[in-house]
Amino acid sequence: MSRPRILAIDPGEARTGLAATDFFGNIAFPLPKLEHRGFGELPDLLAPLLEERQAEVLVVGIPLNAEGGMGAQARKVQELVEVLKKRFAPLPVETIDEAMTTDIAHEKLKAAGLKAAQRKKLADSLAALEILERWRSRQ
Repeated sequence: MSRPRILAIDPGEARTGLAATDFFGNIAFPLPKLEHRGFGELPDLLAPLLEERQAEVLVVGIPLNAEGGMGAQARKVQELVEVLKKRFAPLPVETIDEAMTTDIAHEKLKAAGLKAAQRKKLADSLAALEILERWRSRQ
């Protein structure tokens, strides 16, 4: 049975981590992060990736607070999600709590022996990979 092809993002104001599944939806892996200025540039940067990856679902990590509510950053990400839903309809754009994904990514990279500078370069996309896996585990 084939699973959906997914592109997952860990959006930030300056960097957005990316992860995707293979074309059968089975194997998940990080992609190079996107560098940008604000969320306004993201839809244009994501468009060719969604096409190239033939994504069937876009999963966006949303930074909920400890109580599961939305702080200022989560509201900004939710606004981005609404823009993405309109721009890429009928593609499903789904959200999942991204709490601790960056910390998990840093811990994994540290355990692998990477120095702080190397971890910083890779953490955003590994956080996106955590987001992707978290979403898949809830399906």
